[in-house]
Amino acid sequence: MTNNLHFDSVVIGAGAGGVCTAARLAHGGHRTLLVESLDRIGGRASTRDVDGFLCNTGALVIELDGMVAQTYEDLGLSLRLYEPKRASTVLRWRRRDINVAEGVGGWLRNLSQPALKILSKIPRFRPEAGQTVASWLNGLTSNPAVHGLVDNAVGAMFAANNANFPADVFLHYFSKGTGFKKIGMPVGGTIEVWKPLVSVLHVNGGEVWLDSKVTRLTFAADGSVNGAVIERGGESITVSTRAVVSNVGPLATVRLAGAGHFPSGYAESVVAATAPAAIITVHFASRTPLATFPCLALFAKSRRLVYAGNFSAPELRRAPSGWHLYCGASVPRPSQGEFDLQKETDLLLEDLREHFPGFEKAKIVAVDVTAHDWPAQRAITGFDLPQSTPVPNLWNVGDGVKQWGDAGTAACAETARIVAGELLSRCPGRK
Repeated sequence: MTNNLHFDSVVIGAGAGGVCTAARLAHGGHRTLLVESLDRIGGRASTRDVDGFLCNTGALVIELDGMVAQTYEDLGLSLRLYEPKRASTVLRWRRRDINVAEGVGGWLRNLSQPALKILSKIPRFRPEAGQTVASWLNGLTSNPAVHGLVDNAVGAMFAANNANFPADVFLHYFSKGTGFKKIGMPVGGTIEVWKPLVSVLHVNGGEVWLDSKVTRLTFAADGSVNGAVIERGGESITVSTRAVVSNVGPLATVRLAGAGHFPSGYAESVVAATAPAAIITVHFASRTPLATFPCLALFAKSRRLVYAGNFSAPELRRAPSGWHLYCGASVPRPSQGEFDLQKETDLLLEDLREHFPGFEKAKIVAVDVTAHDWPAQRAITGFDLPQSTPVPNLWNVGDGVKQWGDAGTAACAETARIVAGELLSRCPGRK
């Protein structure tokens, strides 16, 4: 254990936003402490070993030209991902896989971006403020195939449904090109993406405390945060700090600080705005191949299945020898609040039986449910809270405070870039 319990900054939660923030702060000269309650880094973008199978806890792919890659570049690192020789993403349409990078699929993909840009500028087709995708689509077409395709796209990208996703965010995301980034798969699991960033933290005098939980924040007489109380190894340890960055969601941040340390009404507004989106993932393996797509598949029509991943390539080192590893994910209905877990899981399993012939003989490795308190707060894009708080040296990063229209690990990395830059400008590092 460290003998120096003062840190320039404390980052709570080692998910994508927290790790990127801690690495940037350490690189900028802050002696930084990263605290994580689990036994691993990465949060919902991590990997765990289940009987020799390396299962992602959420994020399957990383953008080759997104903000995670930019974080690597800013820190002097090189991001290396596995890129299949064939197109990384296919669209499953009526049992046929359409390559979305080449041929007809590529043509449609390239055409859709300018088409959506045009639609977004025509008053007749432009969504009204607050209008959902379902409502907006109803004004354009009643074709159930179109509605199903868009609903699955919304589920795959945002863990939401047409019924609760803002139409203006949908148009913005796909028309500006965010939805068409090149992607790769991390060798050894998504957790491997974050390990080099932790190395940056260590090289610059920072520390990572796993299996440790921040139980509350402490405050100075002027109302600023000046420390954190952390449960670690059966002990309660108090560390002092100049600033705190929370990656556990705005609601958890309020709870750690205590409502009384914010202006009247702030805590209530955060509670009212908190409605985490949910997703169910089934990890399964087979001795024989169950799919031909090399990386990621999106689905045009299904009961619930929105995307599936194929981790069978030997280069990925995800499964024991002789095994093929896959996962399939669905967004329950409703995607926020309470839902019938058994019913929703059964619907996902029915889809997997239909789209993966031989699934009945496959080994179910694990079933993951990310909802409610896990992750702490995955806001539906368009409903994120601000990264700043009324406490001047307390910020939020991650999937509850994304920039408008952003999504995924790249969005979490972007919040890290913004907050770390702001913190370092106010409290310059020691370099």
